[in-house]
Amino acid sequence: MNHRLLPATIFWPCMAVICLLSLWLRMAFPIYGLGWASYDDLLFVRQAAEIGMGNWLGNYSNLTLSKGIGYSLFMLANHATGLPLKFSEHALYLATSLYFSLTVAQLYRSRPAALVCFFLLAFMPTAWVSGAGGRVVREGLYISQSLLLLTLAIRCWVLPEAESVALQLRVRWRALVAMGLVGGWFWITREEGVWLVPSMLLLMAYWLLRQTQWRNQWRATLAFLAVPLLAASLVVLTINTVNYAVYGTFRNNDFRSSDFQAGYGALTRIRHDNWQRYVLFPKDARERAYEMSAAARELKPYFEGAGGQSWRDAGCNQTQTSPCPEILSGWFMWALRDAVAQAGHYNSAYDARAFYRRLSTEIETGCQKRPGECLPMRKTLLPPWHEGYAADTLQASWAVFNTLATLGNGFPRIEASLGDPKQLALFDSVTNGPLAPPADSKGLWGEHTLKSPRDSLRLQWAERLSTWISKFSTFALPLAFVIWLIWSVLSVLQSVRRRTLPPQAWWVASAIAGGIITRVLLLGFLEATSIPSNNMLYLFPLVPFSLVMLPVMLWGVLRWLTPRVRHNAAAA
Repeated sequence: MNHRLLPATIFWPCMAVICLLSLWLRMAFPIYGLGWASYDDLLFVRQAAEIGMGNWLGNYSNLTLSKGIGYSLFMLANHATGLPLKFSEHALYLATSLYFSLTVAQLYRSRPAALVCFFLLAFMPTAWVSGAGGRVVREGLYISQSLLLLTLAIRCWVLPEAESVALQLRVRWRALVAMGLVGGWFWITREEGVWLVPSMLLLMAYWLLRQTQWRNQWRATLAFLAVPLLAASLVVLTINTVNYAVYGTFRNNDFRSSDFQAGYGALTRIRHDNWQRYVLFPKDARERAYEMSAAARELKPYFEGAGGQSWRDAGCNQTQTSPCPEILSGWFMWALRDAVAQAGHYNSAYDARAFYRRLSTEIETGCQKRPGECLPMRKTLLPPWHEGYAADTLQASWAVFNTLATLGNGFPRIEASLGDPKQLALFDSVTNGPLAPPADSKGLWGEHTLKSPRDSLRLQWAERLSTWISKFSTFALPLAFVIWLIWSVLSVLQSVRRRTLPPQAWWVASAIAGGIITRVLLLGFLEATSIPSNNMLYLFPLVPFSLVMLPVMLWGVLRWLTPRVRHNAAAA
């Protein structure tokens, strides 16, 4: 397992061919534009356009700070280059994959390990599925951010030799700053960034445990840990400051704010006559809220009218729930914000903040008068705990894991864009295209898919690669976890016996496994309690982790076993 097995004259041309072929295949699949997705795809496009016109995020409304700004900023930067959005997303992903693969090569001193990892990452099948890689949503960027953040953590906390912390800081400060900046960008892109925290903490713990002289170098140790935190804070605080200057609220996302969580939690603490899965605010709870709170009564026309019915229909249609009981929990947060907007409280951030606080206070006062009708005070978006949630989460998590292992059994496909001409024109302008035309539009080749003879060839290649890698993943991911569990037990036992740390490779493999476990459990919990989450769009950021877990594991185990085999052979 050394570089001589694959000389540079072979290694680098192979990596270049894989990279170019991956880009060539990816550009056969146009953007799947969803013009009607005003809370997702269209929102990101509109916000990128508003920033580009100098309006920051536009006029304040219930959608202004509902999603992270990271993807819209990336989209705007890409628009300035004139490159197609999906080309830039994929190029960034390939660059990140190359960086990760070269990090693996450095970890194992093995170019074949890097080549195998890069091949699997470059031909990731979900990039060619319109409902995941084809949409104009954050996952196309988030996948690169997640892998890049993990790679930088490995380079900063695992690869450095056990030299003085001060020397490490002088050598690694650029990587530490980069990790912080990427971490801040990661944090303002999606709301559930906590899923990667266990992996990062595990790698940081390995670095800390190796610093035997930390008592004599505690200042340098604190600086080493503080640099990425300060860089990440700089990114987040910059966005918060701009939002404060424009809208008068120092935050980057409403769903993380204490006032929204207080108002949301107040409504969901009211007891129900009959518990229903996925229902947080049924008719009987609404009636109690209207009696307790004047603020809640302002929401009644929306919840009891056409607005509430539209959200009931949306949730039940997507989940195929019949009969349709109420607004389901995955859609309730959006229904609440729409109801507050219709009541006239989203004209400014100050008004919205004051309303949610008033709603929380009035419900709390009502609950003090009628304690039997309320649960304890809640300031969270999590649903009230139910006795069946633990078992349901484990069952749903197993289903999510199976979806990840099989990569959703999805195949490359191109779907017609949806939306009116004005919406799709905005998509095309901001993303630099190309968009798949609507179903009623005929392209040059007589099909809405823009499929030419060259694209037909690329589609065939993508289908073959997708079939092969999906079959590989179906068996590789479960096998990787079995190997990891056995390796973990043996490594821990050896470490206890010899009073040494497990090998570097084990910590890296465990960080990858930890990221998979954390996000799978998170999606399993959401699937069991709130919203359909067992799909490849939400699993998209995990696909690189799952594809490289087996080769990282196998090379690590072989490297761990090699000295023992040689020792036994010498003893014989």
